[in-house]
Amino acid sequence: MALILIKFGTNNPAERFKLANASSDDDVVLIQNGIYWALNDAKQYTAARVYAIKEDFLARGYDEPDSKVPLINYAQFVELIEKHPKTIS
Repeated sequence: MALILIKFGTNNPAERFKLANASSDDDVVLIQNGIYWALNDAKQYTAARVYAIKEDFLARGYDEPDSKVPLINYAQFVELIEKHPKTIS
């Protein structure tokens, strides 16, 4: 069980690899430019649970209904960090 951080956009092959190799026990958080995965429903690329940082999503000019994955705040992000014994970034 791991927390996987995706911080680059959809054209980044390393991020695509991380998503493809995440298991259903993992959580993925889309941060910074990684939020662009939320526009195309990142769930189609991974078996993991996927979330996007709300503040990063809104800062790039999108509205909450534009996200295809749940949006979380920083407090919820910290809870995920505390929940997972390892993080992949």
